[in-house]
Amino acid sequence: MKRLIRLLCAAAMALAFSHVNADPANAIMRLLNSQASGSARGFVQAAEEVAAEAKKGRPVYAYVLALISRMPNPPPAARLDDATRNKYLDGCRDKIKKLANEKNNSMAWYLLSLENNDRDLLHRAADAGNVQAMNAWGTYLVTRAVGGTSDTNEVNRILGVAYDYFKAAAGQGDANGLYNLGMCHLRGLGTPQDDQSAFNCFRSAAEKEHPEAINNIGLFFREGRVVDKDLELSTKWFEKSASYDNAYGQFNFALALQKGDGVEQDEVRAAKLLAKAAEGECVEAIDAYGVALWKGRGVREDPEAAFRQFLRAAEAGYPPAMENLSTCYQLGKGVKADERRSLEWKIRSRAARGDRNAQAWLQQNANKK
Repeated sequence: MKRLIRLLCAAAMALAFSHVNADPANAIMRLLNSQASGSARGFVQAAEEVAAEAKKGRPVYAYVLALISRMPNPPPAARLDDATRNKYLDGCRDKIKKLANEKNNSMAWYLLSLENNDRDLLHRAADAGNVQAMNAWGTYLVTRAVGGTSDTNEVNRILGVAYDYFKAAAGQGDANGLYNLGMCHLRGLGTPQDDQSAFNCFRSAAEKEHPEAINNIGLFFREGRVVDKDLELSTKWFEKSASYDNAYGQFNFALALQKGDGVEQDEVRAAKLLAKAAEGECVEAIDAYGVALWKGRGVREDPEAAFRQFLRAAEAGYPPAMENLSTCYQLGKGVKADERRSLEWKIRSRAARGDRNAQAWLQQNANKK
């Protein structure tokens, strides 16, 4: 579910406001579209183009670049110092406010919501028909439903509203709306679980070059869900997703290379892909790269480096990595042996999977050393 929320949290920039060229090739749109869809390569390239336009004195480009610069780990071209960031924001804020207040421009409302982290403005932009705001507001509702009340009826109601926002965005042909709608069908969020509908949404988003959707198409072929199982075809989809530097595509393509599923086995190439994917937020890849380092699969064996990867993924809440940490402490490999820590991480892995006895043990022993 944590991964689902992360994927839903990305919102696309599919429209632009009056004084920005609305051509799909527009750098601003490609910047936020690529970030939203998981195209790390496209994100970096588009950031360079937006930065170049900002340096020419184009205020909207500068403003958007400044917003991106506040993200965790922004692309190199968007790494601004505080003075430059404030200059860019101040140079266009009044124009955007004017568009919002006088023209009721939904994109302007959306950008203002991003700058101020204003939920009310985000909701206003979504209701005004802005697709990226629809995706973002739907995301907020999913997060609220999953982490909020235990009232089943209320959860279902909120998820139903989120589904409607994603459906509205998808109805405008927005790739992220299609992807989010597919995730709802896949997980049964706000709508009955339906693999065929999920596949159809992912396929439509994939046709718009959405890397996460492309990766999910590969999963369907790997598992034989809705379509005939075809490892060679699934691996081609994973490779295509990986070509966008998408961490999940890289992870799944690396697994195929490790096993030789639908492609010639190549553990060295697989290890390089896992290392690259581990730089992102794909906890599965972080853990898998740790395993490669632990076992020396396609890379020099390095237990200490493996331990660091396991710890990173475990702290992000990934149970298999917690189990691997437990093994490290038990064997004293990559870290000093410690039976107590080994036991604790083993129990943490069970608690993360919903084991109530493990959760109770952690609560009782939280302050014990």
